[in-house]
Amino acid sequence: MNELIYSVRYIFQEYLSKHNCVFFNIPEYQRGYKWTADNVKQLLNDLNNFGLRRQTAEEFYCLQNITVAKEIVDKTSCINVIDGQQRLTTLYIVLSYIQRSLTHKIIPIDADILRYSVRKTTDAFLREKVRTGTLWDKEINPDDAESKDQYYIMEVAQAVDDWFKDNTLPTDVILDNLKLIVNHVDNGEEETVFASLNGGKVDLDGADLVRAILITRAARQKYPTITSQNRTNQLANEDQNKIHEYRVKLGVELDKMSLWWSDKDVIDYFEQLLPNRISLNRAFKYRDYPIDLLYYAFYEAFKSKLPIEGKDMNLRHFENGIDMNNHPGDDHLEFWVELKELHLTLMDWYNDAETHNLVGYLMYNFKSDIITFERIYDIWKKAKGKTCFKNTIKRIIRYQLAALYGDIDGGKETISKVIEGENNDDVNEKLICLRKDILNTSTYNWYKSKLTSKILPLLDILPRTIVKRGKEVQVIKHLKQKYLKHISDEDKEHVRSQTRQIDEDCMTEEDKQLLLEENRKGLNSIGNIVLLHQSINKSYGNDKLILKMVRIYSEYVMDNVNAFIRPHTLDVFMSKLKSIDINGADSHEIYWSEEDIKRTVREIDEQLSAYLDFPEIPTTNTNNKQP
Repeated sequence: MNELIYSVRYIFQEYLSKHNCVFFNIPEYQRGYKWTADNVKQLLNDLNNFGLRRQTAEEFYCLQNITVAKEIVDKTSCINVIDGQQRLTTLYIVLSYIQRSLTHKIIPIDADILRYSVRKTTDAFLREKVRTGTLWDKEINPDDAESKDQYYIMEVAQAVDDWFKDNTLPTDVILDNLKLIVNHVDNGEEETVFASLNGGKVDLDGADLVRAILITRAARQKYPTITSQNRTNQLANEDQNKIHEYRVKLGVELDKMSLWWSDKDVIDYFEQLLPNRISLNRAFKYRDYPIDLLYYAFYEAFKSKLPIEGKDMNLRHFENGIDMNNHPGDDHLEFWVELKELHLTLMDWYNDAETHNLVGYLMYNFKSDIITFERIYDIWKKAKGKTCFKNTIKRIIRYQLAALYGDIDGGKETISKVIEGENNDDVNEKLICLRKDILNTSTYNWYKSKLTSKILPLLDILPRTIVKRGKEVQVIKHLKQKYLKHISDEDKEHVRSQTRQIDEDCMTEEDKQLLLEENRKGLNSIGNIVLLHQSINKSYGNDKLILKMVRIYSEYVMDNVNAFIRPHTLDVFMSKLKSIDINGADSHEIYWSEEDIKRTVREIDEQLSAYLDFPEIPTTNTNNKQP
């Protein structure tokens, strides 16, 4: 098939004869016509806005698909309309209205080109009243309709009349710049296709439009010396085959992309890298058509370069491709090249464990108007290799932690300097103070700190040391999206249980002194706090450490696929096993001591400082000795 997108003029004047058919047929399994006045006014308003905005005659406004199949009805060849009855009938009504004043009719008065094969009264009404234009000879009252079909047809016809009385729309915008994607399926498959399209009463998605635009236009732009000649019908078979082969190749690649984006873990990961509002978009429903996430990512990455402004992605953003080289005529090919590069990049981000975790952690925890997908992709495009990209993401995470810890002048300008690697004394000062409070096991209350829910998930993405073939090596575990941020279903949990259950407002002076003593021993130190899923946390309460260790280990080992045990949480609870092995301690004597807390905070500080390149704590400051 050389084309997938056709103008309204072509649909109503040439499509039937091109397929040796006489009329479009609405088969018996189609539901009734149900467009409303609001529907047709919205279409006409959109077309009017498009007409005012278009810059070249080649630009077009595209409706969603219609799906058709060739069939024999009453011994006559026709085109069965499997999906798109509503759109085709509405266009038929609009054309019938505007051609009343035209000398050369768009639809000849004697051309019976649209038939409702079963609903005979609807068929006769369209033929005798709508096509002839007599319906508008007097005031239309939908309440006079003899059937539901007639009611909605009359309502739409009245709305068309009302709209054109207040507005002017050039005929060529409707005939030549309004287009439809036509899917032509094999004869005999239409009922199966119709069931799959309409069984759930779900409209076809914007992904179909993007696919059609790419397949039909990128191929022509791939071979400009062929398609630029005004002799398309005389092209040699070899030249035509080049375009056809490229279209087939492009279609296969899109299918492969779509398959990769259908993975649930891929969907879970990338939907959180993009703005939350994408779930509300009705034109691109990524939960039904997962490749739409790639189109969302493309829109977010290039929206400042797309020709149409707007906060939310819509179909028009892809109709004209993207112009990166300031050269007209190849924008759809550029669109395809950039889309494919973006897809391969996102596959790389996802499959490389360290990149996956770094980008995921940053965007899940700090996504904002400044920390955007567009900015991260721009960093990738400008980076001198993958290591450079990762180091830049680490610098941004450092800055975000410092900003969350203390007040720092922020904004796009500051982030730009961070990305460029400029030294920031204010950030370094805050990070030094942060390190001191991590190492502080007596006075800083990490249980109440807003930073705790950012630092503990960060610990999960750090390299871990394992023994492989007798040698210690560092590995980075590829984490699922739920591990990359503090989720609502998990609690902050004390490793050494907080036994005092008295509300601070009800405490006596003795209670407060006892609590201060507990705190001095590290009760609320980050070395005594982990994140734990509520279902596990609530089940053991203030059990002894050995019982918690057994429960955590059993949850992790017995159900390591579905259990939600964070790597850092597991490390903390299992670290005590080393003490048992080394010291031969009895299990009844196991206790999360003050020394265990100090050991843990030292490890946290060392790991964070090494991975994120935190500044050194000045040794001359004797008031903040490391434990």
